[in-house]
Amino acid sequence: MNKRTRNGQVGLLMLVIMGVVVALVMSIASRSLSDTVLSRQEKESSIAFSLAETGVENALALLTDNPSVNTESNLTNMQYKIALSTAYDMYVKELETAHLDMTGFVGSINISWTLKSDKNEDLACVSDVSMGSAAAIEVVAINQNTNSLSRSYFKSSSCNSIANGFTASLDGGDKYRSTISYAVPAGTTMLRVKPIYNGASLLISGVGMPKQQYKINSKAVVGDAQKEIEVKRGLEAPASVFDYSVFTSGTIVK
Repeated sequence: MNKRTRNGQVGLLMLVIMGVVVALVMSIASRSLSDTVLSRQEKESSIAFSLAETGVENALALLTDNPSVNTESNLTNMQYKIALSTAYDMYVKELETAHLDMTGFVGSINISWTLKSDKNEDLACVSDVSMGSAAAIEVVAINQNTNSLSRSYFKSSSCNSIANGFTASLDGGDKYRSTISYAVPAGTTMLRVKPIYNGASLLISGVGMPKQQYKINSKAVVGDAQKEIEVKRGLEAPASVFDYSVFTSGTIVK
């Protein structure tokens, strides 16, 4: 092998070695850059989420001072909006209560419950409800002026054949399993709706109803990260445990 051939082989080997080294350096640099970008994105995402949560907290604090507020606030990198609604549209756990202000309302309201798309709500009807069944509801109309109340109970629409003494309901259409039209007793100042047997998403609406619910939408943008939080809150109300409490100025005798 002559000297020129050996020099050519050495040159080719050096090129191969240099190519491998350059590839390794580029791979390390690319990974380092990716880690830096991911770290920055995670930091921005965390800050944006914290700012969005701060917006929700500010809105809730504002509602505590002024429950009738309906406003929008723009701060640095964050904005929140409070909207009031005359409809009640929230999920309520079993035996917890949706509280509605009915002061001055006259007429009927529509109450729909149990989402058909939610397998945790849309359960089969069973006579032994302790095994889990689609929700029925209790509706309590309270007249604070006369210190009186009336209770009504309604079955799930697909459970109308079950003999529990509750009033039958209708199919709620594409979205809800059950619905009723409820005539609000004259003089009612408060209405309490309670799911029985299972939790349920409730939609309660009626023409002329007072404000029933707040919806808070908070959005924050930091760098490339954007976070948005939506929170729904009902009216201030006593806990459901008080629904069956007895208050008296005298002595209770059993």
